[in-house]
Amino acid sequence: MGYPVYQFSVSNILLVILLFAHSVVVSADDDTHTRLEVDLVGLYNPLGISLAARAYHRQVYHQDDSPLWDGLYWQSGGQLAANPAYQRGGVHFEWLPVAVMQMRAQYDRYCFTGSNGSLLAFDSTDKRFGDDEIEAREGEEQSGYGNRYLFNLTLRAKFGNVIIRNVTDMAKYEFPGEGPYYLEREYELLMATTDYLFSNQFYLMFENKDGKGKTTYFGPYYDYVKVRETELLRERLGVTWYQERDKAFGILQKPRWYLQSGVYLTERNRQDEFYLILGIGGDFEF
Repeated sequence: MGYPVYQFSVSNILLVILLFAHSVVVSADDDTHTRLEVDLVGLYNPLGISLAARAYHRQVYHQDDSPLWDGLYWQSGGQLAANPAYQRGGVHFEWLPVAVMQMRAQYDRYCFTGSNGSLLAFDSTDKRFGDDEIEAREGEEQSGYGNRYLFNLTLRAKFGNVIIRNVTDMAKYEFPGEGPYYLEREYELLMATTDYLFSNQFYLMFENKDGKGKTTYFGPYYDYVKVRETELLRERLGVTWYQERDKAFGILQKPRWYLQSGVYLTERNRQDEFYLILGIGGDFEF
């Protein structure tokens, strides 16, 4: 038997985020920002689509002539993600204590839909969980709620037009039911009903500005994910291309497009296979 699911939609969550953004009184200086970021992402291998949004209020508390100490800020806000397997909403607090280091604490509440591999249980970590296996078990999914507690650390440095960026996530997941293992559909790995995940992403990017308000970033990318209790591992190597424009598109600020593609180096179901991620998005500033 599945677990009851709250009857709320993506549009309702977006409305809550917009209300949050409008509820903040914004000063008329350059040190305060209230913004909504929205992105639509499509994936191949695994095949999927996801809508993500993040609303936040940012306060820049320190300006400096030195790039290392310039633009330091704190921000608080909320975020959501929605796809056919689950809806996820939460809150976060982010701090930039020095320009090369960004930290974020985040809590997310999951609402699993009971379809598309949502809360699909496995009795052993030795089982395969690729696309064919998920399709064969259609109708066995469960609905319910889960929690994620996340700490994010981002280190970044720029040398001329070369950007180095390292993103580390450390998260605790709590799933409902007896499992004992569930397929987590963001990372496509099996997790215990209570489990811990470590993720590290490394980017080496080259920046190109065309002088007309268009900036492009491109370069190699490496992704490492490890789950503690199930001891499952995923490694990917690829390239990332990202472009944004200063010129607004209607009410959409900073319209952006991005692409990431590569190969699975280590993954039980997709070893040596190709993957592709495509995204489009933009900002709404209040």
